Amino acid sequence: MARTAAAEKPRIAVIGGYGGMGRFFASLFAVEGFSVVISGPNEVSGRETAKKIGVTYEKDNACAAADADIVIVSVPINVTLEVIREIAPHVRPGALLMDFTSVKEKPCEYMEKYAPKDVEVLGTHPVFGHRVGGLEGQVFVLTPVRGKKWTAYVREFLKEHKARVYESTPAEHDRVMAVVQGLTHFNYIAVGKTLQKLDYDIKESRKFSSPIYDLMLDMIGRIIGQNPELYASIQMQNPQVVKVHKVFLETAGELADAVKKKDEKRFIRMMTDAAKNFDDLERAMGRSDKAIHSLVSELEFLKNSVGQELCLRHIYSGKKHIGVVKSVDPDTVVLVEGGKESHLKISNLEVLGDEEKKKYKKEFFGTVERDFSVVLSEEADENFIVFLLKGFDANIADARVKDVYRGKQVGGGKKSVCFGVTVIDAGVKKTEEKVKALFSGIGGALR
Repeated sequence: MARTAAAEKPRIAVIGGYGGMGRFFASLFAVEGFSVVISGPNEVSGRETAKKIGVTYEKDNACAAADADIVIVSVPINVTLEVIREIAPHVRPGALLMDFTSVKEKPCEYMEKYAPKDVEVLGTHPVFGHRVGGLEGQVFVLTPVRGKKWTAYVREFLKEHKARVYESTPAEHDRVMAVVQGLTHFNYIAVGKTLQKLDYDIKESRKFSSPIYDLMLDMIGRIIGQNPELYASIQMQNPQVVKVHKVFLETAGELADAVKKKDEKRFIRMMTDAAKNFDDLERAMGRSDKAIHSLVSELEFLKNSVGQELCLRHIYSGKKHIGVVKSVDPDTVVLVEGGKESHLKISNLEVLGDEEKKKYKKEFFGTVERDFSVVLSEEADENFIVFLLKGFDANIADARVKDVYRGKQVGGGKKSVCFGVTVIDAGVKKTEEKVKALFSGIGGALR
């Protein structure tokens, strides 16, 4: 997967490549020029996905595995072992068999057991969801089983993409993930279910909420709004999770008992002990403060942008919206796009900066060229004026000096400069008038 010549790049088979994570990586590999095949029994989803992301589809998992240099198992956890047993014997000598499962002990054991001895085996766990835009900054855990060549290759690929790569044993991975995923998901799902049992009006409660409460609700919604089969498998397939649940429930019971009996000393002791065990309270405070500040500052920015043009991008679909902000409330921004109102959920949006906004406007509206011939003092710096033009108006895509003329027609001590200005084809006349006003303001005379 390193950046080598196209002929040297390995062939990759993603077993289950029309699912979330498999599709994400199949698409990533295809964009980078690898020969990619996805496989699985659902022909409709397989062929549709293959067409959309530019790869090939093979219904038979074993056939796909037999013809690849790297075979990746990316199927639901509850069928992972079955699929490994199906395809592992067909992986060709010298190739790599790896998986994307969030549980590692059993999958690694099965890959080592059923793959031929001359096949390299590598357990992996992308610790993120398939909705992320790329690998940069994302955590990727490797649990090498046998072979070094392909492990080094995968490690280098991930580092090139600026992923945060960590290595572990399968057993250590599962022990840590029993808390990182098992306890975290269990806790949020339990709170979500508690709110449902209380018949609690979550939307109404947000009117009284603190930023921390808002963040907690968002995290609960993020978990319970996803694939329940996946989260059930994460809880039930990791052998270490039950131990973690046992301790959690015992501790929750002790804390509840302290509250029930109004045992303030015991409550304080439990909270203090937990704080002492925490690795870095100051870091946790800082990161949570940043998250809160980000939420508040973004809303303030949008409120202060009423009447202004913004470019907003949907963080999941990537769709961009450009228009004038009409109104903003804590949940929604109303954007007037081409005379029509769009009601957009703020939680799904990011505000694009000026450069990204200008780039999108160029793509969406196109550009037109305008020339301005201006008589200036000989001392005027036309290159500096070009610099001013480029940042003068949001609809100016580019500017340059096309010609400089000196002669009797211009007069002594003066020069005529022709400026070429590339204007985004949206409100061109308004931009032209602003440019003319700029030239007049610096003492220039339009010819």
